[in-house]
Order: sequence, then structure tokens, then C-alpha cells
Amino acid sequence: MIPPKAQILIGEENAPLLFKLKDFLEKANCHVVSTNDGRKASKELKSRKFDVAILSTQLPGMNILEGKNYFNYSTKIIVTSSENNVSTAVEAMRKGAIDFVAKPIDIARIQENIMQVLKSHRSKSKKSMLRDQEDNPDAFRRIVRNSESMQKVAKLVKQVAASNVPILLRGETGVGKDLVARAIHERSRRGHQSFVAVNCGSFTEDLFASELFGHKKGAFTGAYADNPGRFALANSGTLFLDEIGEVPLKNQVDLLRALESHEYQPLGDPKLRRADVRIIAATNLELEKSVIEGNFRNDLYYRLNVVPIDVPPLRNRREDIPILIETFLFEACKAQNQSQKQLGNDTLKILIDYQWPGNVRELRNIVQRLVVTSPSDVIHPENLPAQLAPQKDNRGHLSIPLGNTIAETEAELIRHTLQRVTSNRRLAAEILGISVRSLHYKLKQYEIS
Repeated sequence: MIPPKAQILIGEENAPLLFKLKDFLEKANCHVVSTNDGRKASKELKSRKFDVAILSTQLPGMNILEGKNYFNYSTKIIVTSSENNVSTAVEAMRKGAIDFVAKPIDIARIQENIMQVLKSHRSKSKKSMLRDQEDNPDAFRRIVRNSESMQKVAKLVKQVAASNVPILLRGETGVGKDLVARAIHERSRRGHQSFVAVNCGSFTEDLFASELFGHKKGAFTGAYADNPGRFALANSGTLFLDEIGEVPLKNQVDLLRALESHEYQPLGDPKLRRADVRIIAATNLELEKSVIEGNFRNDLYYRLNVVPIDVPPLRNRREDIPILIETFLFEACKAQNQSQKQLGNDTLKILIDYQWPGNVRELRNIVQRLVVTSPSDVIHPENLPAQLAPQKDNRGHLSIPLGNTIAETEAELIRHTLQRVTSNRRLAAEILGISVRSLHYKLKQYEIS
């Protein structure tokens, strides 16, 4: 339900749709100014502050996407259009629209946008030190979801956010599981509390309990001060357990006990602490397979896997690639203080056709590299790195010069594999048929960074 007294401007050329939107918002106790005249809409937008303006690209007398920059005003703008194509959507979002809604309009989506804007306004009035929304916008709005698969993810996020049940995010490395986790947190009742992320694969078996549950000074050799632990830091908020499949078996027992009893005990502390946290876990492994192989406890798996959300790889959501590219280009050019760059159509096609083994993370890194290395404002195919060049039948093959030693050949194979999977060491180890630990050893042995 939209809070009352929201100030809304509607600019829509279709009279029945204009009336429908106006009637719905007025029944929700909003103050609505509506018009089918672009000149009047432009004047209202310039002279008054609205919470949200809903403006059509076909509105006579006002071309929202060209000419005057209507997005410079403080009013948040939702762009609507009967032209449901990627280029129009990309341009709207690049200009600064908070959403692009194709006609026929989904009123529930309009309502959701307005509620999020008002929620943001209320939060800013309560906190004097909020991050700048332009530099770090709401996580849910950063989830690009033109594709059907990501629309399903976004729908699930909205459905589960208000509950307190554990969530298991599944997907390949780099797909954006951390962004989905943060979106769930921000839309939950705990959204004003801490979001604490921990990479479970970064701790040894001996350090795991100390890092998660904390320790008292003197609890063990090297414990020179109290450490609150991640559970304490996330109290009343959300604890994001990334790479949950990497938790050693010994530590899985302690984690399961904390999740079941909602209590934990810091090392060296006789007192039990209350674990008031919402758990979101993520993995790029097939945990069911890990359970069968005896590497992951089935009781912990079922405790975490209450609501699974599968985040698709980028190659399965190619409709989202153009908007992601536009977003990353804008961010990178702004960060590097460069004029806005764009891709040529042939360059864009190459990027859309690429398999993206490193997913969204790889795409962002590539775009940042292109912004720095491309000499002109238009990025051409010759500016692309080698792995993005169109491949022939020998794609993925490795050429070894005659005379190389076995050690040199192995080192080159490891380098080539890491390059192909954009430094995803777990995936590289799987392709090479060795353990991650063995791969780490060989990287050190061959001095591969």
C-alpha cells in the first residue's frame, strides 16, 4: 500500500490509461497532477517537486529521452512506452530513469516503484549518514531483469524478503549472488540493520569458529583482544554465508547447532549468546552432490535449503547484456572521469554472443578495461581483449612449442585455463582434474599470480 500524500505527476497521451493511473493513485491517497500535454508536464516538472513522475515517450510536446535533460530534477522518473525494445529501455535507464515499463502497464510494478522511492525518502530523513543513492543505489534496482529468468529471480526476491526463512542462492561464480542477497536484506524488516557477508572458503578449520562466533582475549595463542565474530556483528540483521559449500565438515556441526538453537558460544566465553540473524547462504557447488560424496552434512543442507533461488549464468540471460554494458560503461566512464563511451553495433554483437564463463563479474571487468584502453569514444572489435575475438575451430586449444619441459607445459596449461575462466580457481581446478588445494600449490610452485 502506497503511503498517503505522495506527490505524483502523470504525463500520458492515452486518455483511458491516464484516467486508470490517476484513479488508482488517488484511491491510494496520493496527490496526483495528470496531463496529456507534454508542455504542461515539462512546466510542472520544472516548477514543482514530485516524488515520482510517470512519463510516456509518446507524450506530445515532450520528448523525455531527447533534448532537455528532465532527469536532472530531484523528481524520480518512471518512463513508459509502447515501444518495448532493448534500445529504448537502455536509453531510459542510461538517462536516469528509475524504471522502464512497457505498455500495457503493470500497475503493481508502478506501485512498487513508488513505494521504494518513498521508502528511500523516509530512510534519508531518519539517518543523516546514508550512502549517496547515485553512487550506491538500491540493490534490487541494480538487478537487471529484462530476461525471463531474472524476472523469476526478482519475483522470488520480493516474495521471500519479508519472511525470516533461510535462503540458499545457487549459481556459478560471478552471477551476482551477493547482489541478490543484499536485495533480499534491504527489502526485509531487517533492512535498517547490518548486512554482514563472510566468505566461508577463506577460513581454515581452526579459524572458522573464531571468525563466526568470536573469541575472548586469551582464548588461544594469538588472541590478543576480544573478537565479536560475524554472528555478533550481524545481530538483528542478515548474515550472508558465501561459498557455504567450503565449510569444513568439522565446522559444519557447530554452524548447524547455532542455526538450530539460535545460540552460539564465543571461544573462551562461558556465556551463550543469542543468534538473532537472518541467514542467506550461497554456493557455486552442487550441494546435493557434496552431500552424496560425504563432503557436506545433509542436515545442514536441509536447514539452509528452505527456499532455493537459482541465479542464472549470463549466457542464459543474453537479453540483459546490453543494459548491463550500458550501466557498466556509465559507471566506469564516471569513475575514470572520461567522456561517455559507447559500443559499435559489431562490438556489441560480439559481447552478446560470447559465452561469459566469468558471468557478470567478467563483463564488468572487461567493460572497465575497455574504458581505460580504448583510444576513442566508440569501442570497436579491435579494441577487445584476445579472449573475446571471434574464434575458429581451434577455440580453447593450447599450442605448446616443441622443446618445452613437462613443468613448463603444465604451467602454461594452468595459465591458459585460468585465462579462459577469468581466474575462477575452483572452475579451473575442476577442468584440470585436480583439487583447489593442489591448484594453489602449483600456482605458488610456478609463480603464477
